[in-house]
Amino acid sequence: MEGVIQHHGNFAFLLTETPGGSDVFLGGRSLALAMDGDRVQASVRRESSGKLAGSIVRVVKRAHTTLVGVLKHDRKGWAVCPEKGDAPPAFVTGFAPGVKPVEEAFAVLEITRWPTPEAGAAGLVTEIIGDSGDIRARITSLLRARNISETFKKETLAQSAAWGLELKPEQWQGREELFDLPVVTIDGADAKDFDDAVSLERLDAGLVRLGVHIADVSYYVKEKTALDAEAYERATSVYLPDRVVPMLPPSLSNNLCSLVPEQERLTLSIFMDIDPAGKVTHRRMVNTVIRSCRRFTYDEVEELLNGKKVPNVTKQVGDMIKRMGELAGVLNKCRIKRGALDFNLPEYKVETDAQGMPLKVVLRPRLKSHRLIEEFMLLANESTATELMAAQIPFLHRRHDEPDPEKIKTLAETLGSLGLSAGHLIGGNLHKNIQDVLHQAEGNPIEAIMNSLIVRSMKQAVYSPVSAGHFGIAAKAYCHFTSPIRRYPDLMTHRAIKQLLTGKRLVYSMASLEGAGVHCSERERMAAEAEHKSTDILRAELLKAQVGTEMDGVVTAVTGAGAFVRLGDTGAEGLLRAAGFAPGDEVRVQIAGVDTAKGQIDLAYPQSQMKAAAPGEARKPQQAGRPESRRPDVRRLGARPAERKFSGGRPGGSTGGRPNGGRKGGGRSGGGRSGGAGPSGSSASNQPASNWKPATRKKRRR
Repeated sequence: MEGVIQHHGNFAFLLTETPGGSDVFLGGRSLALAMDGDRVQASVRRESSGKLAGSIVRVVKRAHTTLVGVLKHDRKGWAVCPEKGDAPPAFVTGFAPGVKPVEEAFAVLEITRWPTPEAGAAGLVTEIIGDSGDIRARITSLLRARNISETFKKETLAQSAAWGLELKPEQWQGREELFDLPVVTIDGADAKDFDDAVSLERLDAGLVRLGVHIADVSYYVKEKTALDAEAYERATSVYLPDRVVPMLPPSLSNNLCSLVPEQERLTLSIFMDIDPAGKVTHRRMVNTVIRSCRRFTYDEVEELLNGKKVPNVTKQVGDMIKRMGELAGVLNKCRIKRGALDFNLPEYKVETDAQGMPLKVVLRPRLKSHRLIEEFMLLANESTATELMAAQIPFLHRRHDEPDPEKIKTLAETLGSLGLSAGHLIGGNLHKNIQDVLHQAEGNPIEAIMNSLIVRSMKQAVYSPVSAGHFGIAAKAYCHFTSPIRRYPDLMTHRAIKQLLTGKRLVYSMASLEGAGVHCSERERMAAEAEHKSTDILRAELLKAQVGTEMDGVVTAVTGAGAFVRLGDTGAEGLLRAAGFAPGDEVRVQIAGVDTAKGQIDLAYPQSQMKAAAPGEARKPQQAGRPESRRPDVRRLGARPAERKFSGGRPGGSTGGRPNGGRKGGGRSGGGRSGGAGPSGSSASNQPASNWKPATRKKRRR
């Protein structure tokens, strides 16, 4: 088999490119042949468990020409140690002119010798990024390691600047002018670009016409130009807590392609006529020009939906927003009825100062205004894909396959041990069964943990020219259309729509779409890694001053190394090196150590709960004679009678929603993206948390 590998140091995965296929576990000495992101050929076998495993035969294409890591020196010479601790270091053959070695600094090494089973990679150090103790340098190294550039090429900037600063009337000739239509944008208060706007009109017979108007990026970014080539290379914008790395130059993303109020902007619009039951009776896509009449924040729309007044809002626009809220509720009920999954996962934001240092962690609230935009963007994406499929125009689908049956079986056992009735997940209508489990989890103290376990059992959504539908949204047709400023697949969808509108079918072949799908999926993964890792680093920096303090936490995942524990309301996860835990256990821990450079937090049992040991004996946690001989600092939160239904709780997050909505200052990210291997928190270091032997516990059904 051939594909891109996701390297984890002492093991890797060959990511499947076959619809409905499974990733391949890779191990052994052949791992030394390839680096993260390389395209390889592997010999694959099916093990007795039914899972695929194999080893690398050869590297087809290298993903990197450079390696980023910490520069270290020993008796053998200089070496660059990659971010992933298990990955072998690369030998330094020399330093570029003007580059002076600085031990323990982040460095960029240009690879001149590729790794083999006998010897690791080697090369020339071309840049010193900064000291490994510097937070901003650390996050910059994350970007460099994933080929995410913060600077644009000169030719790209020149082509972007050539469009000027203002739109001219001759540029919208032949388009439908929507200047008399109340069109608004709804984004987070800290959003810098506005690439989607909405409108709502009343029609006869109880129908309404929802308009979703998206910045016409394809007008400015022409194929076979330097601007397009770099947009494709980047494939996505990257949103970190301390900075944004855009896909397009700011002159486009923050100006001409940003739907700012009271300015004419070129758009691609889709109008959907919707009946009172939420069914789309008619769709129409058209080239338009709009002039947004109001830039709303999520908080302002929330106020209007709650019947409160907001300054500088006309009665016409205020009434429209209220009707939008009602429509969003109808659309949501329709999606849930057909089987769409609605997850309730907390979304944390790390706020930073001007220098990129973390100030605090904020748990973003789940608002009705977020739901409103999510529902409208979901419907626009689904309607666009439906029209393109009906016209038989090739395009990039957002593909989300059904989960692996083995993972669902394991999930059912795990949720059962937490007190949910989940045995029915294994058979019948999987959509409805998962919905039932999500409903059971509502109001449970570990609702977020249960939702996370379900999400982790899902496959990861990808871009592909072939699709059997989107499992999470329960849609037969789905694509990304609503964010061409920050996602290249959306730009490709816009070009496919232009084919539909003009009758020309000359843009994308199936082969080019397949290659673009693989590339864009891989770049999305790199961006997500950088975003998650940078958040871990900044949260670790905040907790660094609290080493030695005690905190309450909940076990989120259990691995061979121990239990990952989410610490209070910080969203941070640390590793407690202990056995005998299950997801949902509440435990009091002590922060034993923090590695800011790796974003890792090591936990231990509080000294106050360790009884004194006799000479020669290890200190052990005090026992309180509780049932199952449980440690006194562990409490089972999730265990309740399996047949009991839990009521209440907050409105759930969505597997879909405004694609990457949270990155614009509110909402939920996604657009169908789900999955992920393992906890979002830090991995283990080699430092033991404490010297103790766990007490015995009754066996749990797994």
